[in-house]
Amino acid sequence: MNTRARVKVLPMIMAASLGLANLDKMMAQERHARANLQPTGLEEINLTVEEAGITGMPETLAAGRYLVNVTGPEPGEMGPSGAIFAQLPEDITAQQAYDDVLANPEDIPSWYLDTHFGGGATLSQGTETWAILDLTPGKWLVTTPFGATLGVEFEVTGEMPADLPDPGANVTITLLEFGIKVGDGALVAGDNVVTVDNGGAQLHFVDVSMLPAGTTKEQVDGLMESFMSGTPPAEGELQEDAFTPVAYLADVSPGVSETLPLTLEAGTYFLACWVPDLASELPHAMMGMYDVIDVE
Repeated sequence: MNTRARVKVLPMIMAASLGLANLDKMMAQERHARANLQPTGLEEINLTVEEAGITGMPETLAAGRYLVNVTGPEPGEMGPSGAIFAQLPEDITAQQAYDDVLANPEDIPSWYLDTHFGGGATLSQGTETWAILDLTPGKWLVTTPFGATLGVEFEVTGEMPADLPDPGANVTITLLEFGIKVGDGALVAGDNVVTVDNGGAQLHFVDVSMLPAGTTKEQVDGLMESFMSGTPPAEGELQEDAFTPVAYLADVSPGVSETLPLTLEAGTYFLACWVPDLASELPHAMMGMYDVIDVE
């Protein structure tokens, strides 16, 4: 868990903090999840992430629930990537957003918290993944989590259907100010289909990291307190390098949900949101928006 990266870096490119050392493990997990969990019966959008940007996005489509399939480059060509769906503020163009990210890659753009995020599908090098997303009427763009490619603009027309297909999740992660609730099932060792539901009033995402087996929430509380005070944890206490990043579940705005695959080993996991608070500008995790769970 690289705290500085999570506090300062643009959360749209949070996948970058996962680290090259974990790519092989993540690639194997994502391929396994893709093969075993991909749903059927939904209209599909098939996207490819290339060095020049995302291809395959239609210019227009009807409002509704979609299965978004994302294919990435082979290992070594790019870092962790994927497809993030967003509606920028009216006074910000796709080109301006792209220029801002390139000019200040470690800073959060002023428009970030005013952007509407509809979720996304994130992947590592050479992988394929998917997400079930609700695309509502209006102008949108799809961009890579790194923000290193120009967003592809498209328009969603018509009205949102009254009845949407059940995404078939075995567990729901609900995001609130300031807490993360796992319910309507449980995360299990092996394959999961997870619905992430933002029931709060601010933007949120979920950072999933693995902890040493048996780590308690009280131990994480102590580490968080050390971050806030600036005092390094004492020898024998939980250290920052004990966290092994596993997944980034993309940004969702209030009232938005996304459903995606997540394959986990048995063990102890840390779930957190690092979006800066609208009032205090502290990362939500520093305000208590995290949890520690055991997966069996």
